[in-house]
Amino acid sequence: MSKETGKTKLAVLIFLSFLAIPGYLSYRIIPVYLEKDAFHDDLITIGGRATRSGWDNRRIIRQLMQLGESRNFTVKERDIRIQRIRGRPEIAIVVNYSRTEEFPGGYLYVFQFSSSTLSSYWF
Repeated sequence: MSKETGKTKLAVLIFLSFLAIPGYLSYRIIPVYLEKDAFHDDLITIGGRATRSGWDNRRIIRQLMQLGESRNFTVKERDIRIQRIRGRPEIAIVVNYSRTEEFPGGYLYVFQFSSSTLSSYWF
């Protein structure tokens, strides 16, 4: 047997590991960003309902906390800002939220996001 066969196997193994690591990270990270987009879409829906139904700030905060819990995000009450535009049926909502993911080796990464919406009576 030649020594080149062993080198080829090693090269293939290294090549596959270079493909596997980004593949695994994509498998773990992409769903977080997809859920972030879904969270933002639901935020827009909540803002629209709050404007049309005349919800008070407490109810909006409660809905946003439930949304964060259902999407596996950490949403704290202090990270929710609600502004009402005086004389106009509009609500501006800004939410800061996060998710902690654990990767192999005990590495923890905290994804931090911010979403905002301006909801009027018609949207």
